[in-house]
Amino acid sequence: MKKITLFLGIALISLAAMSCGSSKEAAQAPTPQNQPASLPCPDCTATKGNFKYLAQTIAESEYDIQTARIFAEQNARDGLQAMIESVVQRSVDQFTQQHRDGDNVKNIAKGTVQSVGVIKGKIKNTPVTCWDAQPSKLTPGKIAVYVCIEYNAEEVLNTVVNTMSADTELKIDFKQEQYKNDFYKALEEYSNN
Repeated sequence: MKKITLFLGIALISLAAMSCGSSKEAAQAPTPQNQPASLPCPDCTATKGNFKYLAQTIAESEYDIQTARIFAEQNARDGLQAMIESVVQRSVDQFTQQHRDGDNVKNIAKGTVQSVGVIKGKIKNTPVTCWDAQPSKLTPGKIAVYVCIEYNAEEVLNTVVNTMSADTELKIDFKQEQYKNDFYKALEEYSNN
């Protein structure tokens, strides 16, 4: 009986040692969650040449992806518009710090509002440059839908410059080259934040 008990004890210890070793191997093996995920629309970051905005919505199932994409497109357009407004405002602020004449500042502010209004209208028709759908990591069982929209920075700059230059009161004092430098500096600052 002692031999049977000893044999069973050794068998249990061996089994326990083998199971600990296998769980250790399983713990060391990379899991899908630890592996780097493929990034949706990896080029969707603002550059000197383009404003780009990546938005995300969640689809309940595969059948809801197109509806989620429509919402993501709207979110991307709203985000892109806010990004452009922020950069235009920064560039105008930098520009007006150098030209503090009271009437000039008022005219620049008026031109900024007009420019942003024109840009808003154009963003509504901006096509999607990239979209993707992936299983959501934050809400398991659902699908994350990503949409990237971009807008040419040169077009934004030209809209602002043309609007400012069209104002007869402002045209004399508006230094286009100085404003262009301020604009690209503001875009670079925004991209680095």
